[in-house]
Amino acid sequence: MPFAPCISVRDTAASTAFYQRLGFVVDSSTARPGDDIHLLFHQDAFCGMLYSNADLKDWLPELADTPIGLAGALYLGVEDFDGFHDHVSRHARVVKGPLTDDVGQRVFYFRDPDGYVIGVHDNVALRASELGKYADPA
Repeated sequence: MPFAPCISVRDTAASTAFYQRLGFVVDSSTARPGDDIHLLFHQDAFCGMLYSNADLKDWLPELADTPIGLAGALYLGVEDFDGFHDHVSRHARVVKGPLTDDVGQRVFYFRDPDGYVIGVHDNVALRASELGKYADPA
């Protein structure tokens, strides 16, 4: 399995509702008091976890002084880039794009309720770009 992000969130109910509005599927079957973690899926593929900030810090005390958020972005690839952009822009603040970069990759970025920046790239454009050798086949 590739790296799987586990993002710390203030309110798991608000975060799961937000991602569900964007078309993600949330599996909360493992969530329980004291271990409030939810699995996140997009286009039938696992893409990360939403974890209660308090519970994550109990699980990993090393993170006790770490604020919610990160310096960087999490990325998600989609097949219907324009449709997904239109859907996301109705439910979240798009902070950049959509744009096409210097290698032909289409991307836009939005911010979630906890301040995480999610970059969304176009899988079709990625496969057609000079970076296509790194893309998953359709």
